[in-house]
Amino acid sequence: MAHSLEKLVQPLGGFINRVSSLPTYPGEPDFPIQVASTGDISQSLPHIAYLNPGRSMSGDMDGAGGSLHEKDSRIKAIAEALERYSSCVYSEDQFIWATAEELGSKALDLTKIPVCSEAELSHPRCPVNKPLFNSPLRWVKGMSLHTQEETWIPAIMTYLHLPAMSQGERFWLPISTGCAAHTSYEQALINAICEVIERDAISLTWYQELPLPHIVFDETPDQEMTEFLNRTYKNGNIKQYLFNGTTDLGIPTIYSLQLTPYNKKLAALIMCATDLNPQKAINKVMREAASSRIAMMAERPAPNDIDDFFNVFHGATYMGKPERLHAYDFLVQSPNRSNLSEFKNLEQENAGENLAFLLDRLEEKGLEAFAVDLTTDEAIRADMRVVRVVIPGLQPLSFSYRCRFLGHPRLYEGTKAMGYPVKPESEINSWPQPFA
Repeated sequence: MAHSLEKLVQPLGGFINRVSSLPTYPGEPDFPIQVASTGDISQSLPHIAYLNPGRSMSGDMDGAGGSLHEKDSRIKAIAEALERYSSCVYSEDQFIWATAEELGSKALDLTKIPVCSEAELSHPRCPVNKPLFNSPLRWVKGMSLHTQEETWIPAIMTYLHLPAMSQGERFWLPISTGCAAHTSYEQALINAICEVIERDAISLTWYQELPLPHIVFDETPDQEMTEFLNRTYKNGNIKQYLFNGTTDLGIPTIYSLQLTPYNKKLAALIMCATDLNPQKAINKVMREAASSRIAMMAERPAPNDIDDFFNVFHGATYMGKPERLHAYDFLVQSPNRSNLSEFKNLEQENAGENLAFLLDRLEEKGLEAFAVDLTTDEAIRADMRVVRVVIPGLQPLSFSYRCRFLGHPRLYEGTKAMGYPVKPESEINSWPQPFA
C-alpha cells in the first residue's frame, strides 16, 4: 500500500515533481539517498522571490532522505520537502502587529530568548540587535505545550523566508530548528523537541569545546545498527568517531565526527542526532551523515571572510578542509569514554507518553516549549502534520559567525550542569560552526 505522502508526487503541476536517487561517490558509504524535488516554489510563494531577487529558488526547498532501504529513503525525502515548504507558507492575515509591552503575558517572554552578547552586538557585522519591547513586530498564534494556553509567538522565530519588516523583528535569524512533519501531531512535536535539544547540544559542544566521551561498543549492536555501521565503515576510508553528546537534559544525543583527510573537499563532517532511543539516534546520525556527505561534495563557494558567513553550508565548507583538521583535536583526543550499554532507552509505550515524558523532563529543568501549527493544505491531503517548536531556554544553532548568541546564559550554565569546565566568552571556540 502506497504511503500517503506519495499523493504529493505528480510530475505535471504537483507539489513534488519527482523523487530521484543520488549517486554514491567512490569510497563513500553505500546508502540509498533520495531527493524530492519541488521545483521553483517562488512561483507560488512570491515572498520567497522577493527575498531572493533575480535568483531561482529551484532546489532550495528539495528534501533529502537516507535509510537502509530505497522505499524508506523516498518517504523521508518527501516528508523533508513538505516540512521545508510548510515552514515558509504564511499569510500576513495570520499575524498581528503589536509590541511585546502591549501583549504582555499573552506573548512569548522576550526576556528569556537567546541574545547576542554586548561584544557581538558592538561588532559592525552583527546582523541582529537586542529584543526591543516597545517596537512593533508580527506575532503568530501558538501555544505553550505545558499549560496549553494560547501564546503569541514572534513570526520571525516561526517561519523561514520571512523578511524583517521592523526594527523590532531584527533580533532573530530564521532557521529550520524545531520544524518537523509526521503523521500525527504527537510524533511531529516529539521530533521537533528532539531537534531543538540536538541543536542545543551541537552549539554547547562546539562553542565550549567539550571533550565528549567516545562511545565504546561494549555490547553487540542490534541488527539494524550493525548494518548502518557496516555500511559506513565498509571501505575503510572514513574514520568514524561517535560521542555521547547527551546534555544535562538526559535525552540520548549522539555527536558524530567523520574524518577523511584524503578528501580535499570534505576532510571532516559533523552530525548529531537526539532520540529517546539511543540506538535510533545512532542509526539516524549514520544515515544523515551519508546524505550530508553527498550534499557537501557539491561546489559551494563561501565568503573569504568568516565574518560574512551566514549560509548553512558556509561554516561546514570552510571547516571541512584538510588544513583545519586540528580544530577537531578536542574531540579526537578526548580521554573520556561512555559504554553503549550505559545508555538508557527512554521510549515509552506510545507517542502520547513519549511527548509527555519529554515535556516533563523540560519542566524539571525549568524549560518551557511552545508550538505553532504549520500544517498546510498539501500536508492535510497527505495525512501529515507539520509543527514548529520553540524552546527559548536552550542554546540555538546559528550559521552566522557574527551572531552566535553568546549572551545566552544557557551556553555557560548548561556546560556547568554537564560537569565540564566553563569557558568565558573571551575563550569561546573561535572556529566557525562546522555543522550543516
